[in-house]
Amino acid sequence: MAWRKLFIVLFVGLMSVLATPAWATGERQAEWPLDAQHFRAEQAWTTSRGHGTTIAVLDSGCQADHPDLAGQVLTGTGFVGVAGDTGQSDRSQDSHGTSIAAIIAGSGKNNGGTGVIGLAPDARILPVRVTVDGETQPVSLAEGIIYAVDHGVRIITISASTSVPEPNLRSAVDHAIKRGVLVIAATGNSGRDGNPPSYPAYFPGVVAVTGVDSNNNFWAESQSGPQATLAAPATDIMSANNHGGYLRGDGTSYAAPYVAAAAALVWSKWPDLPAGRVIRQLIDTADRHGDAAHDDHYGFGIVNPLKALTSSLSPASGLPAVTADTNSSQWPWTATAIAVVVVAVAVGWLLRRRTISKKGQS
Repeated sequence: MAWRKLFIVLFVGLMSVLATPAWATGERQAEWPLDAQHFRAEQAWTTSRGHGTTIAVLDSGCQADHPDLAGQVLTGTGFVGVAGDTGQSDRSQDSHGTSIAAIIAGSGKNNGGTGVIGLAPDARILPVRVTVDGETQPVSLAEGIIYAVDHGVRIITISASTSVPEPNLRSAVDHAIKRGVLVIAATGNSGRDGNPPSYPAYFPGVVAVTGVDSNNNFWAESQSGPQATLAAPATDIMSANNHGGYLRGDGTSYAAPYVAAAAALVWSKWPDLPAGRVIRQLIDTADRHGDAAHDDHYGFGIVNPLKALTSSLSPASGLPAVTADTNSSQWPWTATAIAVVVVAVAVGWLLRRRTISKKGQS
């Protein structure tokens, strides 16, 4: 009997080793959003890794030569007055754009395959520099949106905001929505500082992303409100920096790219879906908070990529026809009417200069 007990102990130990992901070392081990208690990325990747999708990251550029981003970053552009800018470098002090890009499409190849891997590792990044370090003008952000749309991306992620609904920025967002592009934006980190409105996150049709911690609790710093669409991880996030290394940080800037990556996974599996059905799939499969369909903190719930990929598609019959709404300040997604709202406005620029504060690491 003793040998049987020994065999059982050894067998259980072996199974424990085999059950541990091969990448459970290095920086990747610290990527808690990807683990078995949260996104269950290993399972999701058996269905989709984001192949064939491109996500525009409107930020401080992206350090394309980082070992975890090599080959992942396309030639982009910049709108900060640098001639010949490709967006493939990142001069920001906090590596803001680089960290966002790695959350989406990091390859994890650094340090013997233990580097940072993105939620959609086969997606590609189109870097659009709209800031250098901490401040962005609405006109730069608006121009970046137009550029991304006109270069064929289907997903734009934005981790910058202003408390004023600038007309030129609204017009650019409307242009993207009319072209069937998902615009995903972080709500901001001023939840304990008056919780002001946040744009472009609060524009109708934009997917506004709030933040949660590793226990799926709402992150108190995150801005919130009735415009919230989805929640995603925002605390103790491991990602790449612009020196070839790594960083940890907090912020809804990190939550937004997780939702963008989840959208890429869905679109890669079902490439013919319109934008409205992609976000509908993410909303219908999100992990709800409590019994309410919508919550000001969590929106329609915490994004669940695996469930979105393995659940049946939400019926198209639940999507209303695209409409125009030039005046509404209310959030257009509802439990029974989740669709892209098209605002028919002219794309004429009213270039009023207001600074936008980045929402990266606190």
